[in-house]
Formats: sequence, structure tokens, C-alpha cells
Amino acid sequence: MERVQVEETDGMLIVDISQELTMEIVENLKKQFEAFFSRTWQVLALDLSGVKFMDSAGIGFVTALNNRSLHEGRIFCLLNPSEQVTKTLKLVNLWDLFLVFPSRDEIARRFLTGLE
Repeated sequence: MERVQVEETDGMLIVDISQELTMEIVENLKKQFEAFFSRTWQVLALDLSGVKFMDSAGIGFVTALNNRSLHEGRIFCLLNPSEQVTKTLKLVNLWDLFLVFPSRDEIARRFLTGLE
């Protein structure tokens, strides 16, 4: 069962994924994220602090979210990725593709100040 928590506040959609990001999990997450993209938000923050393992499907999923967000003129960022996620993305030379922030407050200060 997927362990995903969603919080929407002031133009930011925060999705906390606390499980492994593997092919089986990603297939189900894709459906959930289709619904998320129909919502109005400026910033999608993917909280990966609870992800202990990510396979190639997980890497592809996170990369696709980043690409779609950019294509739609929205901002995608990783929120406090776990050490394992960080190592994996660096290993496959994708780390620099992402905006990475240690806290929600920092994301809000960077992108959402003055939008209200």
C-alpha cells in the first residue's frame, strides 16, 4: 500500500512519499499524480525524506515529474531527500537537474513570497 501524504497550501502542493520508489509503487503513483496536475499550484515539492530505495522506475518517475512541471510553467523541487535518494541521483548524474531544498519554509520564501 502506498504511503503518500498530500498537503496543499498557498500555491504549493507538498507530496510526502514514505516508501521505496520501485516499479510496482510508481505505477500506482502515476495515477495519483495525474490528479495532482489538474489542481492549481505553482510549486510541487516532493518530500523524499522517507525514501530508502529508488530503482530506475523511481528515477524516471521523479525526472518525469520535473519535466512535466517545467513544461507546464510550474516549479518542481525535491524536499529534504534522504541520503539514499541523494546518492542514487548523484550516481546517475541527475542530481543537478533538480532544485533541492531542506525545508518547506525555504521553498515558500524562494518561490511564493508575495503571491497571496
